[in-house]
Amino acid sequence: MNELFSKSFFRQSTQSLKEKNLYRSLVSSDAVDAVTIRRGRKKFISFCSNDYFGLSQNPLVKKAAIAAIKKFGVGAGASRYITGNNSLYKKLEKKLAQLKKCDDAIIFSSGYSCAIGVIPALVGEGDLIVADRLIHASLIDGAKLSGARLMRFQHNDIAHAKKILAENRKKFKKCLIITEAVFSMDGDAGKIEELLELAKKFNAILVSDDAHELLTKHTETSSAQAARSMKHENQIHLATLGKSTGTFGGYVAGEKNLIDYLRNFSRSQIYSTALPPAILAASLTSLKIIKKKNPGKKVLENAQYFCELMNLQKPQSAIVPIIIGDNKKVLQIAKEVEKEGLLISAIRPPTVENGKSRLRITFSSMHKKSQIKKLAEVLRHIAGLL
Repeated sequence: MNELFSKSFFRQSTQSLKEKNLYRSLVSSDAVDAVTIRRGRKKFISFCSNDYFGLSQNPLVKKAAIAAIKKFGVGAGASRYITGNNSLYKKLEKKLAQLKKCDDAIIFSSGYSCAIGVIPALVGEGDLIVADRLIHASLIDGAKLSGARLMRFQHNDIAHAKKILAENRKKFKKCLIITEAVFSMDGDAGKIEELLELAKKFNAILVSDDAHELLTKHTETSSAQAARSMKHENQIHLATLGKSTGTFGGYVAGEKNLIDYLRNFSRSQIYSTALPPAILAASLTSLKIIKKKNPGKKVLENAQYFCELMNLQKPQSAIVPIIIGDNKKVLQIAKEVEKEGLLISAIRPPTVENGKSRLRITFSSMHKKSQIKKLAEVLRHIAGLL
């Protein structure tokens, strides 16, 4: 039998991951409330979730989803291009476009399908993609699927990005510059305004992945607010409904003609079953709550409180990484924390670079200071033992 398809190949491949402390296993985890997870008979306070505002558990959001199920049913029944384009889609896309201060928006079945659908629709063979070296895996996959030439610049290094563009842009037809508004594993902000200037100068489109943005006006500088008040034909926003919004799905917002183009050329959008109406209704309610209550401010306050307790630098987002380096050690720390009734993520390659395994701690507006204090105390105690 060909080794590629032999049982021994699969067994040896997974065994190799285990030996390197890179094996991934699934653990049944049921949400109890906004920050509590049940695993078996035990309950844990979670510092792993991307549901930054706890909206997946919000009573009003649940009520909206239930009402939509009663009215429209559970599933969409088909793709949006057949009979799945529920009337709630138009309402939600309008709200998302307004949120991003763009002409229009289009919703995808997930953030991943958004990335692998949008990028190949915009560029292909003979085109260029210049991307931050720490962009999300979905963006890398989208770039590879496109067939365009992918070149990476050092993380948040505008001079390096400019050098790549100056030396290579004229050799290619179309060009994308890809970065993230907030980097998912490091929690730091991308250089959006600086890269937008490069996009204008080199006749490119800036693709910003806004998945981990907190959608809060309190954290923006005046220059960032001014930038957001203007529509840029050289920029599109990729984002998700599965994090701050607490529901599911992905979307892209941008200039009207570009969004209309994506409706006709983005394969992952065209050939996917539409989102359930309950998700659309829940998302609309989540956006109303976010606009009214601005919970992002509380998230940042919680992250900052933890960093003060741990003597870490001030966070730029809800994500606080603690780089450990060793795969085995990062797993051990996460397991010791779990024994104390707390959950944190142990992130290892290939999600992050070799030698940069880390604890990834995420904060919610629903976390209590007492819970955050306990986490800091537990981590300091474990660090003293190792």
